[in-house]
Amino acid sequence: MRDREIVERVRDATDLLALVGSAVKLRKQGSAHVGLCPFHAERSPSFQVVANRGFYHCFGCGKHGDAFAWLMEREGMTFPEALEQLARAAGIDLPQRRERPSAEVDLETRMRSALDAAQTFFETQLTRHEGARTYLRDRGYEGPFLAEAGFGMAPDAWDALVNHLRGLNFSGELLEQAGLASRSERGTQIDFLRNRLTIPIHDARGRVVAFGGRIMGEGQPKYLNTRDTPLFHKGGTLFGFHRAKGAMKDGALVVEGYFDVLQLHQHGIHQAIAPLGTALTDEHLKALGRFTRRVILCFDGDSAGRRAMEKSLRMALPLGFEVRLLELPQGEDPDTWCLKLGGEAFRELLRAAPDWTAFMVDRAMEGKDLRRITDRMGAFKDLLDFLPYLPRTTESRDLFASLAHQLQVPLQELDRAVKGRAVPAHPQEADAPLSPGLPELDDLIRSLLLLSTAGEWRRVQEAPPAWWESLQGAPLLQALLDAEGEVSLLPEGAVAALRHLEAQASRQDEAGRDADSLFARLEGRYVDREIQANNRLLQDPATMVDAALMNRVMTRQNDLLARQKELSRRRRASR
Repeated sequence: MRDREIVERVRDATDLLALVGSAVKLRKQGSAHVGLCPFHAERSPSFQVVANRGFYHCFGCGKHGDAFAWLMEREGMTFPEALEQLARAAGIDLPQRRERPSAEVDLETRMRSALDAAQTFFETQLTRHEGARTYLRDRGYEGPFLAEAGFGMAPDAWDALVNHLRGLNFSGELLEQAGLASRSERGTQIDFLRNRLTIPIHDARGRVVAFGGRIMGEGQPKYLNTRDTPLFHKGGTLFGFHRAKGAMKDGALVVEGYFDVLQLHQHGIHQAIAPLGTALTDEHLKALGRFTRRVILCFDGDSAGRRAMEKSLRMALPLGFEVRLLELPQGEDPDTWCLKLGGEAFRELLRAAPDWTAFMVDRAMEGKDLRRITDRMGAFKDLLDFLPYLPRTTESRDLFASLAHQLQVPLQELDRAVKGRAVPAHPQEADAPLSPGLPELDDLIRSLLLLSTAGEWRRVQEAPPAWWESLQGAPLLQALLDAEGEVSLLPEGAVAALRHLEAQASRQDEAGRDADSLFARLEGRYVDREIQANNRLLQDPATMVDAALMNRVMTRQNDLLARQKELSRRRRASR
């Protein structure tokens, strides 16, 4: 069985409605099921699952895909991993795949085994270390969450873990590749983490890929991460993401460290994540963007925390995120403050977190004497990095007027400077547009939409879906047909797109196009696509050696060529 047939078989055997419904509350509407989009914050549902066609689509942010895309977006899987999981769930055996060298796959498998064995070792050592257990109790960690978090202890010895894992037949070379061992100045192999409380670091699928260590007693650095390995890239991994990714409906809460995340998770605030000793990166934000377009930044209530918050804000705003900021009292961090307030009170703080505007205005004005021209111009320059990201609202106009007064700058000049500062574009904007306006539409879909809104939706519905369902913009047409041509029943984003389309059509006089000609062109495009697909099949070695398959494909190709000729004759006759 060829790869394409395997993929189609797995796709057909997957219940997309059940798969998506485990994360999104859906209700039936026409042939689709609708709900609030899991990829961006919204109040009215723009997200739909069309199970009988095997796809989901959001009219608000543009996310679209099938069961494989869902797992790749939501779980951070590669396509082969998604195929493997869905095949296993459907009880379908996959043939041995050879996309990756077997040596590479084998190395990853052995590294994962070594990391799992190290985690078991660390957990066992924690049961023997009263000082580490007392430290955790003093920080508020106890009960079942201790095991859930996976706390462990690296012994105060040079090679305790190395000797243990070698006794389990793991090679010294493998231990270094997995980041568990390093070399001393004398060249001997030693444990990478020693005399440290250990915290497992997981990938998006919940597999251990590295460890963090908090030193017990005096010494530096206080916190230490496993170095980068084939399984672990610090700049692309978010601590706690495997728990948080399904809890980001109200946004991702970005905090500073392990214990901030773990304390919040222990109190049921599962949307918390943290970068691993770095500022937020494009890679981090791209991962978050699969689940939410809202980010709440919460760092320690000191000058370093404010600097980190500002740096993260500079990263997130150009990527189109809605950013809110939660400032904590001086000397507090999310870990200690959540422990003092309790989970529910901390959740209230999150719900009331203001947007970033006031924070950045205060930062720009901080330490400046606005009576001096140089200080006023310095504040003006700092603000220009952020003001272009403000929405065009009455509140923004009021803010501009206030800033112009404080900086002694004419309002028109402030406006001109902001408009002249272009908001940088970013590739992610194409992946998840926040305000898509009119989506990309194939010309034929465009004409079918106009025909449907003009009252001819039944005629469009009678056309075989195979003619148009692979064309760009097909989800919008499907939604309109499900609503029986009644635009007011569609999600808000779809209504806006259709109103925009109708306005364009009225100017370009597109609404009066001949329907018979439209359906002839629609079928003609479909036939052309099928002929091209059959040509690829005919050149496939698997087809060439299968006489029965070759005969079926040739028969189909002859029928298609005859239909193509007939459609061409009709077009010539109608001219």
